[in-house]
Amino acid sequence: MRSQLDIFDHDPARMGAANRAAAERALHDVQFTATVRQERHDYYVGEAERWEHLTAHSAPAITDRKEQHA
Repeated sequence: MRSQLDIFDHDPARMGAANRAAAERALHDVQFTATVRQERHDYYVGEAERWEHLTAHSAPAITDRKEQHA
């Protein structure tokens, strides 16, 4: 089993979207109490925001490098 993320398979935009979806599912998991569901939701939203922050700050850097080489 691999524990390291593949940079080509785990892009920040897709990971952010996956965490947003997980946050919504966490609110409806009946096997957890309401408090735990909210905690799980908050965790996934935090992770989504972290991935989205990476997306926002990494995309311009790649574009800037391409423009410099042109």
